[in-house]
Amino acid sequence: MSIESKQRSVGNTPAGVSAYSPVRVRLGLATRLSLTLVGAVALVFITAFYYDYQKSHQHMLDSVNAVIAGLSGAIIGNVQGILADVMEVASKLTQSLEQGADIEALRAVATDAIMDSSYCNVVTIVLDSRSRATPLQSQAQMLNCRYSHSKVDCNLTGVSANPEPMIQGAFSKPLKQGIWSEPFLSPNAGNAVSAYTLPVYSMENGVQVAAGTVSAELPLNSLTSAIERLRVFQTGYVFILSGDGRYLAHLDPQRVLSETIFDVARFQKNPNLLDIGQRMIRGETGFAALWSPYLHKPARIYFTPLPGTDWSIGVVFGEEELFANLETLAGEVYLIGGIGLLLLLALVILIVRRFTRPLLVLTEKSVAIAGGDLDVAIPTPRTFDEVGVLTQSFLEMRQALRQQLDILAEARATQARIDNELKIARGIQDSFLPRNPAALAAQGGLEVATWFQPAREVGGDLFQCFWLADGRLFLGIGDVAGKSVPAALMMAVTTTLVKAMAATTPDPAGVLEQVNRELCVLNERLLFVTFFAAALHPETGDLAFGNAGHNPPLIRHADGSAEFMDIAAELVLGVEPDWTYAPVALRLAPGDILLLYTDGVTEAMNAAGECFDSRRLLEVSREPEIASPHQLIEKVMAAVTAHAGLAEQSDDLTLLAVAHPGAAAESTVRSPTP
Repeated sequence: MSIESKQRSVGNTPAGVSAYSPVRVRLGLATRLSLTLVGAVALVFITAFYYDYQKSHQHMLDSVNAVIAGLSGAIIGNVQGILADVMEVASKLTQSLEQGADIEALRAVATDAIMDSSYCNVVTIVLDSRSRATPLQSQAQMLNCRYSHSKVDCNLTGVSANPEPMIQGAFSKPLKQGIWSEPFLSPNAGNAVSAYTLPVYSMENGVQVAAGTVSAELPLNSLTSAIERLRVFQTGYVFILSGDGRYLAHLDPQRVLSETIFDVARFQKNPNLLDIGQRMIRGETGFAALWSPYLHKPARIYFTPLPGTDWSIGVVFGEEELFANLETLAGEVYLIGGIGLLLLLALVILIVRRFTRPLLVLTEKSVAIAGGDLDVAIPTPRTFDEVGVLTQSFLEMRQALRQQLDILAEARATQARIDNELKIARGIQDSFLPRNPAALAAQGGLEVATWFQPAREVGGDLFQCFWLADGRLFLGIGDVAGKSVPAALMMAVTTTLVKAMAATTPDPAGVLEQVNRELCVLNERLLFVTFFAAALHPETGDLAFGNAGHNPPLIRHADGSAEFMDIAAELVLGVEPDWTYAPVALRLAPGDILLLYTDGVTEAMNAAGECFDSRRLLEVSREPEIASPHQLIEKVMAAVTAHAGLAEQSDDLTLLAVAHPGAAAESTVRSPTP
């Protein structure tokens, strides 16, 4: 077979080293360090600002709560002044009744009281028939005084025996003390009012009994007018709820008396407002957040009960107005902080770049060095800090790299010379082997096929095929211990000796004895050789042979069976000069194929370290498609290659197959190629 040598072309890049491609810096060390520092400062700043903002927010709420509580006290005082004005009218009339004033005196007191009052326009006095003011009356009397057209008109009429329901409106039991009624429409003026009613008592037989009631009406529009003047911030407002949650006063006049806070909460689907309304009618004091249905935005409400009544007053103001200054301040702080961080970033970049500029220079120089420019100028270190030490290391590294490249160049030149010498040695080694054994054997009517594949450039396997003077074909195969050049030299010597000794000694065993003696003299490196030598008669199939420690040959019979020759493995060549090899003979039947091989076949290993072994060789040799030495060798090598896979060839591979003249073989034989 012919062997093609493969050459790896290399340029200036050393073998095994990939060509360098420069890497472009995308985000420099100075930039990353600057961003990291400024990012850390920004994180601290934002955390501190957020904490301060939350605390300021809560502190402002607490302060506003206290301020609104004080403001609510002033509002309550203003409202109580309005209520006190009406309550004073009722109190004056009650005192007059208790002092025994008659109807005319009551008219005069009522007229004066209404004229002096700023808010009360209507007074109603109900007198029991037992009252001293109506001693001659058999039924209760009602005195109604109303301010109209700058004067007071009083009318006296009779009423039913139990006038209290008419006077109290919604009251369901007799009065024991003064009370403000739920709002109602006044039958006198037709507007919404709330009446303050006081009971009048007299003594009968030492027992205090009810003698009548005095009721003074307060127009609710007076309360509305009063709270309209009370402004909280820009959009804040005040409202008053009755005991059942009805609006007594509100900036929206349409809500007064017409709806309750619960109606508004349910319509707006505002559970927060519903909860606030329930707390207000329970007489609680609180400060809460809500969505204002009147302002249509988030708001805060402060609510507290109105003393002396079951009413509650609420103060509502927009949340954005409350925190307007804080939000403005926060925006200014954010702006100043952002500008400060930008200035800090610029300053940090300048400082960091000043200290990292030597590193940038070293980076550029390292790129040039990696590209192969070892003459690039590296600045002399001015300091002995980390950068200075690194610069000095670069200088020393460049010098060491120059030396290593010189050594590498010398090694590559030496390797190239060795490779060339090995190629020459390979050619010389090939010259020692038969050039065309198939054609040579065909001259005597035999068919021969061979396979020779060294594990390296040169190897220690050998085979021989030549005609002896007596007309027999000499066949030999051997394996020198070891590989590469020493084994190849030993192989060349052995091949030369075998051919020389066979020319004068027709017996293969005798050839082995003579070659062994010569090798023992020349074998200073103690390299032994296994060798199988045989002489085949082309007509009779008689085979004479001797074996010096080599693998037993394999015979494939014409019927497709195969077996190894049962021969003794005697001592290898080159060890004992006086060793005598026993001659052995057998006859090949027509159609038999003799296969000689080296241990590189049976010991071929795969990636798992498993050998091909003799059992597999025997199985392959029994395949039915084999009809010639060439086919036998092809089958064997295909099986060995499949077994080894991607594993590296571990030993030289050599095979020699010859067929007896009676075999069904091709008329023209060829040597297989791997």
